[in-house]
Amino acid sequence: MTTAQRNLWMPALGVLMLALFVLSQVLVIMREGEAGVLTTFERPRRVLDRPGLYVRWPWPIQRLYRYDARTRLLEGVFEQTLTRDGKNVIVMLYAGWRIADPLKFLERVGTVSRAETGLNGLISNYKNAVLGRYPFSALINTDPSALKFDEIEATILSSVREEARERYGVEVPFLGIRKLSLPEAITERVFERMRAERKEVAERYRAEGEGAAIAIRAEADSLREQRLAAAEAEARRLRAAGDAAAAEFFQTFKADPHLAIFLRKLEVLYETLSTNATVVVGADTPPFDLLRGAHPAEQ
Repeated sequence: MTTAQRNLWMPALGVLMLALFVLSQVLVIMREGEAGVLTTFERPRRVLDRPGLYVRWPWPIQRLYRYDARTRLLEGVFEQTLTRDGKNVIVMLYAGWRIADPLKFLERVGTVSRAETGLNGLISNYKNAVLGRYPFSALINTDPSALKFDEIEATILSSVREEARERYGVEVPFLGIRKLSLPEAITERVFERMRAERKEVAERYRAEGEGAAIAIRAEADSLREQRLAAAEAEARRLRAAGDAAAAEFFQTFKADPHLAIFLRKLEVLYETLSTNATVVVGADTPPFDLLRGAHPAEQ
């Protein structure tokens, strides 16, 4: 590059840089998730809440206050508060917030740190006010149905949301209880009460179990007595039937004693000879005398 060419490029480069500087002073690019307020001699003139390219007068005539309009997370202070029944609890809340009205935000707080300080105070005040309307059992209880966390959080959020928008120009889309604790002085009392409640429940279940066991045993005893009585009645019936049959046989044997003797001998023979035993006795020895084919009464 010759000296003449270099001398031509240097002024052109200077003009280009000057043009870029002028454009940066008169053009504003707003990105997605940003909001801003354009002031003229520090007086708000225009709210820039949509992404795009805007034209302005350079500083010090006009100035742009640019903010991040995305949702931020704010953690409250971990501090003590009183319930309706005078119990101390330590509660920390969390909340999400974003700049909804840039102009009001600039006029009322101006910076994010000041906005968070104001929101912390606002949340703390409503937390104390709302928790003061609920008993201790709504926060700590062995019965899940007695807990009121959702109701408490919704009540605090409703109050904070309305005043935060009115006072600071910010929107609070969500709020909740992040941490809950008890002072050491009352923790042991709470545990003692919980143990007493659990002991009472155990005793009630034990008493109900013993009552059920007594009822079952009584029913079993009653059923046993009924079955024993039925069995005893059946046994008496069978014995009576047997006695009646025996009496009938006795009457038959009484009318013919020889028949009774003959049947008894047959029974003894059957019992003796059914075991394949070898017996050596005289032919006249009862009941083997039957084997001769003649009854003694006939001789």
